[in-house]
Amino acid sequence: MELLRAQRQMSSLAQEVNELRTSLARRTHQMSVLQHVAEILAATPKVGQVASVVLDVFVQEFGARSCMVWIMEDSGASYQPRAGYGLPRNLWSQLQLPAPNPFPNAPLVLFQDQWLEPAVHGGQLNPLMTPGHPDLYFVPFENQLLLMGFAIIGLETGRILEEDQNTLTIFQRQVAVSIYNAWLFRDLGEQRDVLRSQTRELEKANAALLEADRFRSEFLALTSHELRTPLTGILGFTRLVLDGLYEDEDDMRHMLMDSYASGKHLLELLNDILDLAKIESGRMQIDLESFSLGILMAEASSIVAGYPRQPGVELIWPGDLGSIPEVMVDPGRLKQVLLNLVSNALKFTKDGSVKVLVERGIGEVSISVVDTGIGVSQDAQRYLFQKFVQAQGGHARQYGGTGLGLVICKHLMEMMNGTIRLVSEGEGKGTCLTLSVPIA
Repeated sequence: MELLRAQRQMSSLAQEVNELRTSLARRTHQMSVLQHVAEILAATPKVGQVASVVLDVFVQEFGARSCMVWIMEDSGASYQPRAGYGLPRNLWSQLQLPAPNPFPNAPLVLFQDQWLEPAVHGGQLNPLMTPGHPDLYFVPFENQLLLMGFAIIGLETGRILEEDQNTLTIFQRQVAVSIYNAWLFRDLGEQRDVLRSQTRELEKANAALLEADRFRSEFLALTSHELRTPLTGILGFTRLVLDGLYEDEDDMRHMLMDSYASGKHLLELLNDILDLAKIESGRMQIDLESFSLGILMAEASSIVAGYPRQPGVELIWPGDLGSIPEVMVDPGRLKQVLLNLVSNALKFTKDGSVKVLVERGIGEVSISVVDTGIGVSQDAQRYLFQKFVQAQGGHARQYGGTGLGLVICKHLMEMMNGTIRLVSEGEGKGTCLTLSVPIA
């Protein structure tokens, strides 16, 4: 009897040892898996990748027959399904749940893993309940009292998870921290992108400021030269007349005419500078009225006829404009803009023609000044409507002017609710400048 009892005890002890060995082996395996998963999660910067890792662990290590992983979206208004197993994607991808409580109609301790009764989800999670495996288990991922996400797994009926509870708890913490880190990583990435974008914008702004400073310095040097030239002419011719250094009355008259032309040019330069100052200070006045374009063009034609131009340049002016409706403009300012464009076209055209065209569009009238002159390079076109810029820079430029004309024209057209456009195929290929003004 004693021998039989001893044999039974030995058999029982052997069985317990085998169970302990099995449990230890499983525990060792689980720790190895957790370590491996921790390494993967540490290198996973996106929540979608975290969800995929979670899904694989539950399927391969916990024997899930079905599984879904939800993660809170950015706004915190809902939990979005990020990974699914055991049911078609078109089903699990639609199972969005509210936040912060995915089951608002049932009493549930959200930070505790537990079995889910059908009444908790109200049948919403039935797709996870595969035939023969109707039990669902809720696994939350909580960090700093915030439910970052959760998984719901479908297990075999009667499956006991107590033996895996420690492993499951460690895994939950790993996943919660990984989701949180992924959020931080994404936020840092977004902030980095914003910082890079702002840095690029600052670099562009700085480059623009440097370019503007260069243009301004060139403008100041150029303007002093442009102002000095006619002033020197006025003083010189006046001195000659005062000293009587002329042969006859005709010679004196020519000197006075040259002095007058120099004074007129000086006045135009000063007017440009004063106009720009008014525009930038907001003191430029525009008085819009309904006005006949035919009358305005006739007035401009008589002025343009006296503009200097090369002998071989033909000036083509539009004919009868009786069919053109009145436009809503400031007549004086529109004439100023038009005369500036025609003057530039004649100045920059050595041969060929300068043609002025008037066309009616939808709700507007276009006035185009087309020349066969020196044209404008594609690079220079980007700067022509900036202050102090001409297509050809430098003090040795062949053509005079302050580089303010087109800038003033652009501002005046905008103040009259119109536009100005420049088109040129490149240097030596002529230029077309088009004004558009609204019909009254």
